[in-house]
Amino acid sequence: MIEQAVIFAGGKGERLRPITDHVPKPMAPVLGVPFLDYLLGLLESQGIKRVLLLVGYKYEVIRARYRDLKKKDFSVELSIGGEEDLTGRRVLNAFERLESRFLLLYGDNYWPLRLGPMCDEFRKADASLMTTVFGNRHGTAEYGFENNVEVAADGRVLRYDKSRTSAGLNGVDIGFFLVERSCLDPTIRKNVSFEETILPPLVAAKRVVAYRTDEQYHYITSAEDLRRFEGVVRETGIAPLSWGDRRDEDA
Repeated sequence: MIEQAVIFAGGKGERLRPITDHVPKPMAPVLGVPFLDYLLGLLESQGIKRVLLLVGYKYEVIRARYRDLKKKDFSVELSIGGEEDLTGRRVLNAFERLESRFLLLYGDNYWPLRLGPMCDEFRKADASLMTTVFGNRHGTAEYGFENNVEVAADGRVLRYDKSRTSAGLNGVDIGFFLVERSCLDPTIRKNVSFEETILPPLVAAKRVVAYRTDEQYHYITSAEDLRRFEGVVRETGIAPLSWGDRRDEDA
């Protein structure tokens, strides 16, 4: 069972300004609680024990929030990079701290994770990486009906297109990757994108499979999206992380 989650939490979130003028995007408030708290609560509920946050922009806000988290079987640590580091660079910077198999996710997407079934499928697949792909049947993805992944009938990912312009795309990558550390190349020194540099060769080598879902995911790209997620939280009772023993002045 996978016990480590790694979260991209270093972006500037420019489309969420002015909120992100003061806090990094994953810390945008949802009913008075940082969005990241809801992700952490989800991860803990699925058996994740160790979280590594890949931070950059205004990382001090994240560090101040989680430095005094004290829970018996749940810990949060930071891998601090530069503000201009791309997603691939952030992962590679933390290479030595990655477990042999880990969950990798974006800090601005929420999806009702099903870690057990995902791990079962991943174990059966001859693959190095699994990405969660939303079917987007009703155009409810971040960019409407625009998709960015082509998945074959057998679940193998045939194409990843961040530009969303290729023919045949039939789903949306929403993150929640299961990753074998061995598929990453720590010798890369350039500032690279995970989606544009690391994923495509793995796709070409037929090493990427999809965990397909029609269950709606939620994103906080804009203030409107943030308000929409607040409504989802009210309606469904999604719970943020329970803090446990924490100093009163930081609560």
